[in-house]
Amino acid sequence: MTLAVEKKMTIADFLERNDFEEGYIYELINGEIMKRTSPNLVHQDASMMLSIHLGTFIVTNNLGRLYAAPTDVYLSKVSDLVVPDLSFVPTVNAAYFQPSGYILGVPDLIIEILSKGTYKVDRDTKMRLYKRYAVKEYWVVDPIKKSIEVYVLEADDYILKSYAEEVGEIESWVLGDFKLEVAKVFV
Repeated sequence: MTLAVEKKMTIADFLERNDFEEGYIYELINGEIMKRTSPNLVHQDASMMLSIHLGTFIVTNNLGRLYAAPTDVYLSKVSDLVVPDLSFVPTVNAAYFQPSGYILGVPDLIIEILSKGTYKVDRDTKMRLYKRYAVKEYWVVDPIKKSIEVYVLEADDYILKSYAEEVGEIESWVLGDFKLEVAKVFV
């Protein structure tokens, strides 16, 4: 007996829909629509502080571009459209920037800030997705624990390379000599 397999949604299918509710962020992961609420102020504070510190470093060193949510990232032309909290694309990949305002390609660095509604998706579903697309570096930021985990892709798996909670600093492998005191992120 054969089981009927439901067809996975493509990005084209996703973009044709007009039933998305305002006030939510929608992503397409593994052919399935993921819906999440807009971030709270604690989340936004962490995002803003990361943007300031990372953005300053990236611009000063002419490394590329840093984008904050809501910026659509098409990991492929057919499937998997995500809206990471922050994503970095180096200058060498400038062709990823599409005139209609999205990224088509895989950023070198993606940062997700955990919230009550995204905890499992960010730690499991998205981490596996980013590993499959070979995102070089993935940060998991936890505003409750006031921690940052920096994972680096090595031999097709993420290895925790840097971690700090409340005090201490993390460092980036993708951004060379970038280091950041976690206390500067959680205001």
